[in-house]
Amino acid sequence: MAFVSPNITAYAVEATEYPDLARKYHVSGVPKTVVSGDDGEIEILGALPQDAYIEQALSALSPTALHEDTKATK
Repeated sequence: MAFVSPNITAYAVEATEYPDLARKYHVSGVPKTVVSGDDGEIEILGALPQDAYIEQALSALSPTALHEDTKATK
């Protein structure tokens, strides 16, 4: 998703090399994705099919932000 929109930033962190971050985000399995948006923060644990992953990740955005991002990619 970060490849498609300039409004998204993604980071990959190795939990064993950064145990403080792993504790902060309660990493109990991988992959773990934390999405912060206008409507709060959601966590996705494990691998999901692409459509399910996108749906869950976008749920962290407000409807206004989602609409504006869609306009920017057209």
